[in-house]
Amino acid sequence: MTSDLNQEKINNLLQSPLSVELITLWTDFLEHLRHNNGVLSAFWMSYIDMVEDVVLGLLRAPREGDWELHLHAIRTMIPWCFAYDKMNYARYLSPYFAQMTNLPEKYPSVYDAFKTGQFSVLLSNNNTFGRIPVDQAIEVTVNKDTQTPGGTSRFSLKAGAVRRYYLTAEHRSAFLGQLREMLQGNKSQLSHSELQSTRIQKDEEAVSAVRSGNSLASLRQRQLPKTLSPI
Repeated sequence: MTSDLNQEKINNLLQSPLSVELITLWTDFLEHLRHNNGVLSAFWMSYIDMVEDVVLGLLRAPREGDWELHLHAIRTMIPWCFAYDKMNYARYLSPYFAQMTNLPEKYPSVYDAFKTGQFSVLLSNNNTFGRIPVDQAIEVTVNKDTQTPGGTSRFSLKAGAVRRYYLTAEHRSAFLGQLREMLQGNKSQLSHSELQSTRIQKDEEAVSAVRSGNSLASLRQRQLPKTLSPI
């Protein structure tokens, strides 16, 4: 279905009168929610803006190994931390951003490694868009195995015993993973749920609805202009 889609057709669709009208109405409606619909509406719109500008960028950057996108998301996040009085985040993100932007001059080898995506980890070759940050990779591998039954959970309340246990924790975790793989007890392929046949079919139906124009026509008939009238 999507094999015949190309950039020219997408541009033609976006420049069609119906699309232009819908985008204009939608933009006006968002501005109305941000500035003319009360404090609560403005708060939730700021939340949506943070999700779009910050959260999605922070998720996409490690998944693609895009270091520049990561820095952009961090830079965008800092003013929001000040605005919402998250002073600890604002305090530590500011020097973090400054240090990371100075990597090319101070630590060029580290910068080159980060540019190639080595600030995130790919746990499975079957999950191409599934890279995760290094600290999260440690959480879902070494820490997960050491804190499940048989690990540090209900192991001991003595700090010294736990410290001794963690001296070899990563090796125990590696051996446990190899044992599971040998016994085929771990059948997880770390694949995306979006790649399942049912999800693919839903996405294809959504694309078909947009291409047919039914979705745009139905949106146009929902009386969006009435929501823009003064309250």
